[in-house]
Amino acid sequence: MPKSSLLDEVLEHVSKAQPGPASWFDRLPADAQAELLDVRAGFDPAKHQKRAFYKAIKAAGERRGWQIPGEKQVTQWLSGGR
Repeated sequence: MPKSSLLDEVLEHVSKAQPGPASWFDRLPADAQAELLDVRAGFDPAKHQKRAFYKAIKAAGERRGWQIPGEKQVTQWLSGGR
């Protein structure tokens, strides 16, 4: 019996895996996502501090009833992450 390749084993495992939970950003309504994308486009790390942006996003988002996560997640997102 031929051994399966490492790739075959990995692909078999991945095909059975369930997708992970949506990110905090993906769970927001479409209008909130659009507004936050505008905010991210306006963020310039040469001019703005990530922490200050995070605090402002958190406060404004919560006033709008959005679930905004912790600083690390939001600042990673500001830098282009998910």
